[in-house]
Amino acid sequence: ICDERKAYLFFTTLDGRMWREETSLEDFPSGWSEPALAIRGDIFEAGHVYRLKGLDRYLAIVEAQDGHGRRYYKAYLANRLDGDWAPLAAERDRAFASMANVVVSGAPWTDSISHGELIRVGYDQRLEVDPTNLRFLFQGVLDAERAGKPYGEIPWRLGLLEPLQ
Repeated sequence: ICDERKAYLFFTTLDGRMWREETSLEDFPSGWSEPALAIRGDIFEAGHVYRLKGLDRYLAIVEAQDGHGRRYYKAYLANRLDGDWAPLAAERDRAFASMANVVVSGAPWTDSISHGELIRVGYDQRLEVDPTNLRFLFQGVLDAERAGKPYGEIPWRLGLLEPLQ
């Protein structure tokens, strides 16, 4: 993701930490800084950072686990990509997207919300999303369908979360 001056790379290390590296747009794709800690918490993987259209703020979503293998998403806000990230929906019982706050239409087909990405309003390096119409593409599976399988054999399915009207 980029702002007007720099490109930023965010990544997790599977130990409750999300890191940030940065480089100037002139030096991109070279010249990356040393990693700096961006977020520390009960987070896992599959983090993404977006610019909130019209708000000049940034939203980070990061996958977490509930201790039973089920996955869900937490959210954090920042005023700058190199700034401090404040929890927005970062508790298990008040998550950004979890089976506790999602209504599944039709027969249940997932117990987890995993490896998701928000649908952007454009396709440039700003990774902008519309905060009034967040749509979240994710993969899911029922516990019974993933039990005992290596990760590569889990029959993940895609779902789209949309706000209830």
